[in-house]
Amino acid sequence: MVENYEKIKDVLSLTIRLENLCEGFDDTNKSAVLTSKIKVLLVLSKVEFATPNTLMINVGLAKSNLAILCNKLVKDELIVKTKDSFDAREIAFSITNEGKKVLNYYLAKAKKNFESQLAYKNNIKQVNQSVSDLLELVK
Repeated sequence: MVENYEKIKDVLSLTIRLENLCEGFDDTNKSAVLTSKIKVLLVLSKVEFATPNTLMINVGLAKSNLAILCNKLVKDELIVKTKDSFDAREIAFSITNEGKKVLNYYLAKAKKNFESQLAYKNNIKQVNQSVSDLLELVK
């Protein structure tokens, strides 16, 4: 039997619960979990600037897919692309005020979803146990 089998099961269950809490954020894609667009906006909301490499790591997209997505977000004026003043080959992205508005819209939807899902004490207990198991596994 796999070592820490029950804890690993709990952590995987937490992953599924978190995905379900985030489901339906994007009105254009009802079955989507967190869409890549929202992930990019969320990452950029936490930092002043992010390089494509930082976004690739945090969002989990291939370079070509990220480039396509970022170009669309720039076109939609949700993010801004900036070139380094010393090396024009180096670029970084930042979120615009319009991007923050879009992100806030999705975060408000997430908050409502979280509150309804976590309204049951049993759900909170299960999530707390799963988080404890995750912490134990990564020690």
